[in-house]
Amino acid sequence: MSQALEPGIALDPAELRQAMDVANVPCLLAVLYQLTGERRWLNEPYRVTPTAGFEDLDDGGLSAERVAKVRDAAYAAVIAWAAGTPAVHPQPSDAELAELMTAVMGEPISGRYAPLAAEQLGFSPFVPDDVSGESVAHSVIVVGAGFSGLAAAVHLKQTGIPFRVLERNPHVGGTWFENRYPGARVDIPSNLYSYSFFPRDWSENFARRDEIAGYIDDVVGHFELAPHIELGVAVESAQWDAGAGEWVLTVHDAAGTRTLRATVLITAAGLHSTPNVPDFPGLSEFGGAVVHSARWPADADIRGKKVAVVGAGASAMQLVCAIADDAEHLTVVQREPHWIAPNEHYFQPQPAIRHQLFRQVPFYRSWFRFRLYWLYTERTYAALRVDPKAAAKGKQVSSLNDAFRRYFTGYLRGQLAGRDDLIEKTTPSYPPFGKRLLLDNGWYATLRRRDVDLVTDGIDHLTERSLVTANGEVHEVDTLILCTGFQQQRFLFPMHIRGNAGVDLRESWGDDNGRAYLGITTPGFPNLFFLYGPNTNPPGGSYLVTAEAQVRYVVELLTRMVRADVAAVECKPEPYERYNRELDDANAAMVYAVDGVHNYYRNTSGRVVTNSPWSVPDYFARTSQPDLSDFHITHRAQ
Repeated sequence: MSQALEPGIALDPAELRQAMDVANVPCLLAVLYQLTGERRWLNEPYRVTPTAGFEDLDDGGLSAERVAKVRDAAYAAVIAWAAGTPAVHPQPSDAELAELMTAVMGEPISGRYAPLAAEQLGFSPFVPDDVSGESVAHSVIVVGAGFSGLAAAVHLKQTGIPFRVLERNPHVGGTWFENRYPGARVDIPSNLYSYSFFPRDWSENFARRDEIAGYIDDVVGHFELAPHIELGVAVESAQWDAGAGEWVLTVHDAAGTRTLRATVLITAAGLHSTPNVPDFPGLSEFGGAVVHSARWPADADIRGKKVAVVGAGASAMQLVCAIADDAEHLTVVQREPHWIAPNEHYFQPQPAIRHQLFRQVPFYRSWFRFRLYWLYTERTYAALRVDPKAAAKGKQVSSLNDAFRRYFTGYLRGQLAGRDDLIEKTTPSYPPFGKRLLLDNGWYATLRRRDVDLVTDGIDHLTERSLVTANGEVHEVDTLILCTGFQQQRFLFPMHIRGNAGVDLRESWGDDNGRAYLGITTPGFPNLFFLYGPNTNPPGGSYLVTAEAQVRYVVELLTRMVRADVAAVECKPEPYERYNRELDDANAAMVYAVDGVHNYYRNTSGRVVTNSPWSVPDYFARTSQPDLSDFHITHRAQ
């Protein structure tokens, strides 16, 4: 589903005029060029001001007179388009996209972003080849029906290659089915945290869990995926049968254990799927309720309870702020503070008039999405790289990273003014972006409450009704909530996968040291592809942009295999080794790998195993065209 609109739609001029009066002017400049072909809208005197932080800057920093001219011209152009006048540039060239991106953001943007923008904004959407007319000898099993698995399902269906999706839960959604804790919502703007090929008019800027789950259900319904999905089926193991050229899966469901076969196996189990449950001393003696945020029971009731929340990351922030009014008392056990940014849009609903613009103004939704992409992804990427000359320049990481530190520190101090104890406890010692940056959802205000204690001494042990810290403080607790994350370093745990000659994937990787070529495939395991595999967590922004790039790579590779009568592909060691050397070197130069930074990105030996060091357009380019020369090829017997 492209984000582009077709001319000839019925418009109410008065309603359009009203919508234009509140539209984002930088987006309208791109709309004007695409509709009219007039280049004057891309240059002075209509050059917009670069956006600071996450602000909308709807007027683009232009004078009231010029804003009025842009709005009037856009109104006239859309009226003409609706009457049947075709857009002059419905599919901009790469050079034009570079100009348009620059005009929309008010800062120079390289043409290397153009291929990514063309696909993500719907100007050149990915549509795989339909090979159903070929002699298709392949069948595919996708493990997981979260965002990655369903994106694979959408495009596999378009190819005509037989496939099925196995989901261990009783419903689709992956992490958005499992995470039901109070306050759960996405921390990426909703208009960016959604498929490029299936836009939605979101009710809030940062959608809550239920709306995201509803969106996923709508994807399944719109693309008619339900017949291809088997729910309540857990994959226990997979073994490559070299003689048959198939993967043999052992699965378990309500009927018991059975085996399934497919020529291709795609894992989409996700990074945040297996909860991490610390084994605190005395946990078995604790008499209250113990709940992990990712396994929130429907009947959980914390009203009037003394609650301890272990963790201070994204889930903890959302949950603590959501339950503070209900609990009698909250004890927040923080191992390490996070850097937190202000964001005025966090709880704001999306206005209906914005949705009208999306539906009635061609290309507007695309450029609105691009602005979000740029602000939430590319704007911060440069701050993640360590300047090798930082010390000589008197910097800690880099000029930009140090500037972020000053800004975030100033915000923290302003929010906690008069509470020096909290300022000391919540100011991170590591540089910004050493962990994922969080958005303030009322966290600082909640910590100031008299019925909330912030504990930083760690848990020594639990008793039947209390939590005892390392310094001997005793906190009465009725309910213990674990916001302790997931076993992100243990890719595909607890699945057992054996490839050629019975080689065990986990043994070849080591328990927490997964490696893959492009994060997608690894030597010794034919026709096995990972989505959200090792080192594919993006350095910022929405993972769904990366997921779509990975799905495109895998699906295009499969259609090539069908057309070339290829039975199996297995990644060669040379590109695998070369890629991982380059990746490790690049990751070592990122802020999240510096000494003193502790995060889930690194394994027990200190290697970064979850994160990609590449900028999003760089990873997009690396995965844009599968190269069969990277693989050992087994042709199908004639």
